[in-house]
Amino acid sequence: MLKRILTVSALFLGVIQAYAQLTPSYTYNALLLSGQYYDGTARSMAMGNAMTALGGDLGALSYNPAASGVYRYSEFTLTPSLYTGLSHNNFLGNNNSTSRTRFALSNIGWVGAFETGRTRGLLNFNFAITANQTNNFAFRSSGSGIQGTSSYLGSLAATMPDIPGGRLTIGDEYDDRPYYLDNVSWSQVLAWNTGLLDTLNGPSSYIGATENVDAGGYFIPGNLVQDFYRERTGYVQDVVINASGNVDNIFFFGVSVTLQSIWLNDYTSITERAANPTDFSISGGGTGFTGMSREYQMTTSGLGVDISAGFLVRPIAGLTIGGSISTPNWMFLNETWMESMSGSTEMFGNYSLDSPVGTNSYRITAPFRWNLGIGYTLGSFMAIGVDYERTDYSGIRMAASGGNRDVFSLENEFMGKYYQAVNNIRAGIEAWPHQQLAVRLGYNYYSSPEKSYDSSRHYASAGLGFRSAGGFFIDLAYQQQCNFNNNVFSLYDSYEGHAAPVASERYLNWKLLLTLGWRF
Repeated sequence: MLKRILTVSALFLGVIQAYAQLTPSYTYNALLLSGQYYDGTARSMAMGNAMTALGGDLGALSYNPAASGVYRYSEFTLTPSLYTGLSHNNFLGNNNSTSRTRFALSNIGWVGAFETGRTRGLLNFNFAITANQTNNFAFRSSGSGIQGTSSYLGSLAATMPDIPGGRLTIGDEYDDRPYYLDNVSWSQVLAWNTGLLDTLNGPSSYIGATENVDAGGYFIPGNLVQDFYRERTGYVQDVVINASGNVDNIFFFGVSVTLQSIWLNDYTSITERAANPTDFSISGGGTGFTGMSREYQMTTSGLGVDISAGFLVRPIAGLTIGGSISTPNWMFLNETWMESMSGSTEMFGNYSLDSPVGTNSYRITAPFRWNLGIGYTLGSFMAIGVDYERTDYSGIRMAASGGNRDVFSLENEFMGKYYQAVNNIRAGIEAWPHQQLAVRLGYNYYSSPEKSYDSSRHYASAGLGFRSAGGFFIDLAYQQQCNFNNNVFSLYDSYEGHAAPVASERYLNWKLLLTLGWRF
């Protein structure tokens, strides 16, 4: 029988949204970890994080180190937050909505203001240390439907290399050997050893447990109930160590070293089960297939570091101009992953098997970014800020832990070709109708970092603030994504004219922040 040939491969196209599979890719994760969607304090969030020129907020230290230079007092802030990601998808004609909510610490920080005793020149020299969350990965999506034209196991069988099945069998002495065979995926090894793949008409021609064969070729003898589940959680937390100064209350400068704590966990599963088990019976030429499930989990953790410098200048009363620039962000990452598979057939019985834990260490270099901002304050009544931020994601580069980029040459080539520079806009306004009560509004626009897929985001935010005469203050902010992002992905590769089911997905998120602060 002719060897089965894979007809659609979506390894890289999936990154730009065109029929991505469930398992995440390196290029997608590199972009995910390089992005920054600032949280900070409730005040900075409510004003759209348009604080590059205004300063005076610990949340702004993630994008302008000079923001602490305007302080003439010491301050401590604590900002717990609530983040929810919402998704709506259509899969095989069925609609489903899911959500993922995560509690986080968007900010905790301290700034100390130290007067020099001078009346001219350097008036203050300030120090600050703060932890600001710059990304939250909480996400969940699921779907279910019935179809009988293709199967996950059929896709695995179609892509099997031309090797004898016996080489895939797990032995007692070298139980992890099959997992490291060339051109064989761990999913295929697990499927073989759980009785979900078998050989047919020769030692290296494979068939899935969901398939029968006749003179016309491979076919699915009955309908399959297919389910998928995707969940992602994690964060990027900036720990900013900052020093700043104030020159004549006109020019403010700052430098920061930022250490990033990075954690990302991806979990996906796919299940297939017979809608009517009798359609797959042994007497009908099948395997007696009842059901199977495949689970995949990958955890990425590590540290990042960059150095940044910024300034604020007040050329005339009320008007401030600010700017900052950072070095590339160097991330040092460790990764672990594991697959599990279980299957039930009348021919082979019930089996469940876990793969060994795979590990990898590598580096990501995210490109440098710069910010410009303009702000205007009208006494103690009103403040307005507008920011522009730019970074070029086509400059993301990956390398092995030792620094060798050749290992990721395909990924680097792909990112250079399909990623692009972004132009982000932040705007905000703060008004004090009463000396103790503030009202704030903000807007964010993050342009798409991908050339062939519009993943731009629009956010609106609002908040309230209260400050007491004794130095205590409390701020509340809500941010809502105003547009849905769209995604299309397949559960597996299509094969031999058998089209894999495709899920279409829309998703957005919202945040709620509460800051408790003390000035002293």
